Amino acid sequence: MTTTHDASRTRGRAFALAAGAELSKLISLPATWLVLGGTFVITIVLSIAFGTSVPNGGGGPSGANILDYGVTAVTWTQCGFFLLGVIASSSEYIGGQIRTTLIAIPDRVRWRAAATLALAPLALSAGIIVVLASVTTTLLTARISMTDIDIGTAVRIVLSAAVYLTLMTVLSSALGLLIRRAIPAAAMLLLYLMIISPLLQSQNWYFLPDIASYTLWFASIPSTAPPAVVSWLVLLAWTLAFLLPSIIIATRRDT
Repeated sequence: MTTTHDASRTRGRAFALAAGAELSKLISLPATWLVLGGTFVITIVLSIAFGTSVPNGGGGPSGANILDYGVTAVTWTQCGFFLLGVIASSSEYIGGQIRTTLIAIPDRVRWRAAATLALAPLALSAGIIVVLASVTTTLLTARISMTDIDIGTAVRIVLSAAVYLTLMTVLSSALGLLIRRAIPAAAMLLLYLMIISPLLQSQNWYFLPDIASYTLWFASIPSTAPPAVVSWLVLLAWTLAFLLPSIIIATRRDT
């Protein structure tokens, strides 16, 4: 019993150390902060632009519609979180540091689990900050008081958007690991988000992750939208559809 307990504690400590090492690598990457900083700044700029478009200087028919303006900028700047995921997983392949990582953490499953655990809280924290900044900037630009909005709906929107951004960061990290090259992975994601997805918005294809997510973090939900639980299952399915194969393939590669 003592041996089993010690072994379990050793494995747990090894995983915690691996997660800590992955987080240290992630936050030491200049590209991480360039992407997050750029995403924040562009979100502020777009939010000011969308804030000036609020009807009657903030006199929309309801607080819900005003909150929709508040998160519109994030529909574009979500690209930054996709890039963050790609950078997190593919940056080590650029300079060959991946060999050092695999020597330090030879268990590939533990490596990927630790890397995902390190990435998720960073993406979630950044997501909350970016979405809050988007909503707040829009309200300030439109000169709308916090008392004029539904606080419960605002909290639901901010948290839902942040969790969505976190899941998509994990998804893009898995894609980056599968391709092992940052530019092709980033190009694929940006092509979808910037060109294909906008063309599909009118189709109500809620099986696509971004379109499903809009039913979770917009106040005005289309009548044809599925229940929230279905939208969350769609997002989770897409994330696992990339994450699990990336782990399996990682166990079968040399690097």
